[in-house]
Amino acid sequence: MDRFGAVFKALIVEGDPGAGDVRSALADAGCAEVVTATYEDSLAILDAATGRPDLAVFHQIGKDFQRVQRLARSARELPLVVICDERFVDALLLAGATECVTTPVRPRELLGRIRAAVRDRAEARHQSHREQLMSETIVTLQREKEELERSACVDPLTGVANRRYTLSLLDAEWRRSMRDHAPLGVVMIDLDCYHAFNERYGHLGGDECLRLVSEAMSKCLRRPSDLLGRYGGEEFIALLPGTDEVGAKICAERLRATVEALGIPHEGSRCARVVTITAGFAAMRATADLALDKLIATADTALLRAKAAGRNRIEGDAPLVRSAREPAHPWERFEPVVADPWFADRIPACLADAQAGARTIVQALSVEDPRSILRTATPLLATARELGLNVLEKLVSDLERAASGEEITAAREAADAVIQYVTHVQVIYRRRSGGHSPLRRPLTLVR
Repeated sequence: MDRFGAVFKALIVEGDPGAGDVRSALADAGCAEVVTATYEDSLAILDAATGRPDLAVFHQIGKDFQRVQRLARSARELPLVVICDERFVDALLLAGATECVTTPVRPRELLGRIRAAVRDRAEARHQSHREQLMSETIVTLQREKEELERSACVDPLTGVANRRYTLSLLDAEWRRSMRDHAPLGVVMIDLDCYHAFNERYGHLGGDECLRLVSEAMSKCLRRPSDLLGRYGGEEFIALLPGTDEVGAKICAERLRATVEALGIPHEGSRCARVVTITAGFAAMRATADLALDKLIATADTALLRAKAAGRNRIEGDAPLVRSAREPAHPWERFEPVVADPWFADRIPACLADAQAGARTIVQALSVEDPRSILRTATPLLATARELGLNVLEKLVSDLERAASGEEITAAREAADAVIQYVTHVQVIYRRRSGGHSPLRRPLTLVR
């Protein structure tokens, strides 16, 4: 029995003159079962997935050390005790033997060597078990830390990004706008007469209203870089990177019309019989002498003008000409991806990398550079898997498979499928609440 209180099973490889001493020593060391087998059968026993012994004993005769090497490879982590001539000890240890006992066999030495081998294996198992538990603990702690970080970014009621995380993303987009000289649009949103709604339908009804409205508005933002956040109370803010005044105006009106179309009854409203929103929009290109606060203040001022003009409307400075970018055909081409707001700063980059990667792979096909294909596809697959972009993962996997097989036509078609997907897929940043399923019907009036 070893120091951890477990009996063990031993294998004697081929019968030998000292088998009696070996059996006696094994019994003294705590061996519960001894199996004797030929050399070839021993290799099969050691290679088996189940029923393997805990220790092997082999009597080496002559200089054929390859037999010990084969046994050691089959035994893997199992201890291999070799009985041998003293001249061969060093060579057999190099060949893979765990312990060597010289002939003539001295029973006490044999017992000590067997005990040492069993003890070392038990300690190795114990250490491996501890390392596994530690590794599992670390993984669990990392997951818990990640979940806490995610939760710290999400408004618990609506599931959209909270104010702190939204402003941090807005600050990052402002700096990106300065680097890329690209416009950045925002829409400030306020639910009309929300306090009257709470008084009429209760705070539970008000919470339900916020969930419905935030869900509908988050679905209005069509590009992966767009994001809806809760600014505070009944106020929301939409981030629109790469969007000018015309685009911000179009998005603001889409948000307003979508909320009104929900038809949530609101008998306490002074501007409609259903729940509506008022929105102010603005867009700027960041410069070194311009502060982000200016963009928010401009949109907020536009929101105040819209409220003063009667609510359920949008305000902001933009040309009257309708943008030519508004599609003439339905824009929903793929199933929308619903992602945790925590991924809002990573998914757009992943989709952009996938688009560039697809083009890189097509170019690599023309010059027959398979290594370039793998260098491009492998990280894309890993990132898509990590972010939960299952469709993109499959598309990139299909592209990698076709490109690696030098199926030029199939690879080009797969690359086009990737480009089409990342160009048109909608990403909705909203965490689904565990206690509330998405509601599709209007609130019931409380009379």
